[in-house]
Amino acid sequence: MDSSKDCKMLPREDLECVVCCHGFSRRQRVPRLLHCGHSFCTPCLEKLAKVDAVIRTICCPLCRWISCTRASQPLPGVLWVNTEIWDQVAGEEQTKRRTTAEEDSEEVSNQRLIRPVWLDSNNAVLKSTLQKMFNCLGSHERHVQAF
Repeated sequence: MDSSKDCKMLPREDLECVVCCHGFSRRQRVPRLLHCGHSFCTPCLEKLAKVDAVIRTICCPLCRWISCTRASQPLPGVLWVNTEIWDQVAGEEQTKRRTTAEEDSEEVSNQRLIRPVWLDSNNAVLKSTLQKMFNCLGSHERHVQAF
């Protein structure tokens, strides 16, 4: 069995933080690497962090390895971004944008196709209504002239 096929079968698992189960993103849920090599989103790591004087410690929820950093620096400044996940998230976000743009384009296209038919059907109804009215007027005028 090809291992690359296995990875493609469960692509979302690698793109979610196992603590909060939210998907990683390039803005709010940036995937950060602990010293043990496991990745979690920045908000979860900030919640897991404990500050003791000048040292911040984060215990990995998976392997319990303790990563230590300076407490004076923010987490984004001391923990690396997991670039493998970062690149996959970028590709997924582009695919979502492309899909959304295609759906919007398709919706506009469908409206263009539907609108003329709708207008034509209304025009046909209007024309037939006007013809009936004028036919009635013509016969009414003939009836009045006969008297």
